[in-house]
Amino acid sequence: MRGDFAAYINEKRKGRGKNGGDVLQKEIAAAMGVSPVYVTDILAGRRNPPDITLLEKMAEACSLTPEEREEMLDIAGWERQEAAADLPEYIMDEDIPHVRVALRRANDKKLGDDFWKKVVDSISKE
Repeated sequence: MRGDFAAYINEKRKGRGKNGGDVLQKEIAAAMGVSPVYVTDILAGRRNPPDITLLEKMAEACSLTPEEREEMLDIAGWERQEAAADLPEYIMDEDIPHVRVALRRANDKKLGDDFWKKVVDSISKE
């Protein structure tokens, strides 16, 4: 849904800047190596979220926790109508073809979140 990414970043940059102030758009732009206008357009919902390299720099500039970073990547993916930017490389890794097999079989069987929660719990125990 358009605008969710902008709202998320705008919320997360509050109070995380120097001396407890907000992270400024120009600070995010400097961290990303882009123009402030580009960041303004993203944070106004006029541009899609950027690629993974710039998303990582944005997350760092806003001091996102690992969980917040993952949420940001998910929101960016939804807004771009594609998988979260940190997943395709892993999913398509030639050395782990069973990832794709598992996803396809789960999709074919219409397995829901209850199934995937068990998978996550199992992985977390490893």
